[in-house]
Amino acid sequence: MQLQQRVNGHLDKELGDEHWSVHLSWSQYAALWTRELGEDFRIGGVGLLALLTAPLAFTMFLYHLYLVWAGTTTNESSKWSEWKEYIDEGLVYKWVGATNGMPAEPRDLVTEPLVNWPIASAQRLYRSEDGRPPRTLGYADGTAASWQSVHGLYEIDNLYDLGFGDNLKDVFWPI
Repeated sequence: MQLQQRVNGHLDKELGDEHWSVHLSWSQYAALWTRELGEDFRIGGVGLLALLTAPLAFTMFLYHLYLVWAGTTTNESSKWSEWKEYIDEGLVYKWVGATNGMPAEPRDLVTEPLVNWPIASAQRLYRSEDGRPPRTLGYADGTAASWQSVHGLYEIDNLYDLGFGDNLKDVFWPI
């Protein structure tokens, strides 16, 4: 309340009976607040702290929007960067087929309740140590699987990426 009275007192001297915001330029406004914040350093300190941390909060908001757009979490973005390195080295192969070729894990309704994304993927990824495709993995009936070399992340389906709109809806209005 003390700051408001001082601001009103200075403005009454400068502007007369008019409302404080009438005919006040941006430079006058900045000069007035600079003077007042200098007189009451506690408010000035809090104001500067808020001013300097606001870009941090805004940047985190933009990063969160990016993660929603990408359909990943912070941990998954680290995982995808590792997969990108393995792909660049030529160590990644993928198998694409029906989900009944390799059985999906059963859903645990306690830890994973209803979700919008599929339970199982139609592809499996394999990271080779020597750059050659796997020889022993195949279908459940014993026939060989067709493994394809992966040349970029664009060839891999992100199971959790539903598209920006559906990801946004899933973040703010989950099931």
